This record gives sequence, structure tokens and C-alpha cells, in this order.
Amino acid sequence: MPAPKLRTAIIGTGMIANAGHIPAWKNLKDHIDLVAVADLNPERANLVARTEGIPRAYGDWRQMLAQVQPDLVSVCTPNCYHKTHTLAALEAGAHVLCEKPVATSYADAVEMFDAAAAAHRVLFVCQSLRFYESAIAAKELVDAGRLGQVYYAELTGMRRRGIPTWGQFHMREHSGGGPVYDLGVHQFDGLFWLLGNPRVRAVSASTYTKFGNRDEGLKTSLAESGAPLGVLTPRPYDYREFDVEDMAAGFLRLEGEVVVSFKTSWAAHVTKETFNTTLLGTAGGLTLDPLALTTNLGSYQVEVAPKPPPDRAVHFSGHWRLTEHLVRVIRGEAAPLVQRAEVLNVMRALDAIYESARVNREIWLE
Repeated sequence: MPAPKLRTAIIGTGMIANAGHIPAWKNLKDHIDLVAVADLNPERANLVARTEGIPRAYGDWRQMLAQVQPDLVSVCTPNCYHKTHTLAALEAGAHVLCEKPVATSYADAVEMFDAAAAAHRVLFVCQSLRFYESAIAAKELVDAGRLGQVYYAELTGMRRRGIPTWGQFHMREHSGGGPVYDLGVHQFDGLFWLLGNPRVRAVSASTYTKFGNRDEGLKTSLAESGAPLGVLTPRPYDYREFDVEDMAAGFLRLEGEVVVSFKTSWAAHVTKETFNTTLLGTAGGLTLDPLALTTNLGSYQVEVAPKPPPDRAVHFSGHWRLTEHLVRVIRGEAAPLVQRAEVLNVMRALDAIYESARVNREIWLE
């Protein structure tokens, strides 16, 4: 007899809910019943429900949790509200898929995971980039020892003009931070996962606001700012509200004598948008985009181009594979790929980046 479907609800009906979570959940129609959406903007919630064929829409997420009593909740709200919505969903008896970053501080993240453990529910953080084929192949190569001892990594996540102008990403009150939380969190999570989650020992970082708080008069697209499918109900943008960083850069020291250089930005004078991870080891080097292994073969230097299977031909396809995995985790058929200790290690790094930038010096975490 098949397992009963998980009654699933969504808090927050912005871009990532519409482009990532809703299509991924609807793809799992044999395992998921998407029963309700909630948003502080009830008109948007009703529009999303009508557009997507979801039975119920709410302007009050608390009322939704009380009346619908879902088995599973996607938290798709701005970063500063992840903790509140996650704790309420857990208290209502639901498992939670929370968008990244899980919270805006390490302490809040610990509280959320502790609450999930006490409720005997799954809190799964949406680190979706791990679920792309190139990342899976890179993990296999690293775990097989193809790189030897990794001693250096470089993370690049740079947009030319990709400030999200359609939501609240640019407002500290709602998002807590800029591209460090929006883009950098994916890069740190992916790197730590590839390396087996080495503990962050020290961070030296700087943050900059050079473009977001002024009107350049440039014509840009939603796709450039992380919304490739557009936005159903974009929020009017005002550059005078911009009070987060638009770039961050720095160094991390990890256990095992690994040094990491990173830079991440919504806006910079670069030739093109670039997102890449580079690892250097004693037996080989690896880049993720395109996936390439640099090593030696006998007396010769060689470059190997692994060919992982193509990802689904849909936007945010990582969410599709992640949600499939989460259903199996909730049913006890798989161990969670994204672990509490990994998420908390990332949060330690993010906290330290902002603290280092604030005090203008290196921060040691042990």
C-alpha cells in the first residue's frame, strides 16, 4: 500500500516559491498534496493559488497553520523571518523545508535545529546547488582522493549588475545581509560539503556598498538579478532603501590547513557573470564550471573533462531533486544529505564574515 501523501503548504509566495518550490512540489504529485499558500499580501497569495491550482490561500500564515495543519511546510520568506516561520511550523507538527540561509545568526540556527529535534521533525535547509549533476560528480572525485590533500580553494560568485530589484533582498530589516546571504551561502555550503565539512577556524573579510545605494540609470533584466522566470508581483524598487552590502571578499582558514579565498557580489565591473569553485590539491586541481580535473598521468600533465548527465531542462532544477530527496528523508528511506553540523558550520562562517568586516580585522573562532 503506498504511503499517504504529505499535505504541503508554503509560507511566502515570492519569486523562489513560484519558480522553485511550487514546480518542484507539483512534480511530486504522487507523494505530495500542495494544499495551501500564505503571504502577508493576500492578493498575491490568492493570485498564486488561482494560477497554480492550489486549493487554499491565506493572508495570515498563523491561520493557515492552524486550519490546514500541514505535514510539511516550505518557508520561502525573507531571511529575517525564517526563524519565526520555521519554529511555528514545527510547533504545528510539520516538517520544514527552509530556504537558505536558514537564519541570520548561528544562535538562531541552533535554536531552530534544537526545536526540530524536540518535535521529532525534519528541518531541511534548501542548499539546492548540491543537487546539480556537476556538484555530485565533483563530490565523487574529491571523495575518491583524486585531488590528494586539498590545501587551497577559491570561490567566485560575481554578477555585473544583478541587484535583486523585485523584492526585499536589499533591505537589512528583512534580509539581514546582501550577496553574502544570497549567493555566498551556496558557495560556502558547497565547498564545505566537498571537503567533508572542515571546521572554520578564522575569517578575514571586507564588505562594500558601491552601487546599490545610488541610481545608475542602467537598464537591467530580472534574469540578471536571479529571477530567470520573472516575478509574478514585483515590489517597487527604491535605491534609497538599499542598506546591505553589494560585495564581500576575504579569506577563511579551515582546519586541515586549508585556505579559502572568496568574492561575491551583486554588482561589479566584471566582464561577465561568473560562479565557480576551484580546488587545489597535492594530486590534482578541480573547477566546477565547467567541470574539469587537472592532474598528472605518468610523465605528462593532463586535463580531464568529466561528463556528468545533464540536469533537468527546467529552471531551479536543484529544487526538484532536493524535494524528491526530502520526501525520502521524511519517510525514513534516506539520510539527509544536508546535515545540521554542515549548516551550522556555514552559519559560523557567515557570522564571522560580517563581524570581521565590522571590526576590520581577522576573527578567530576557536
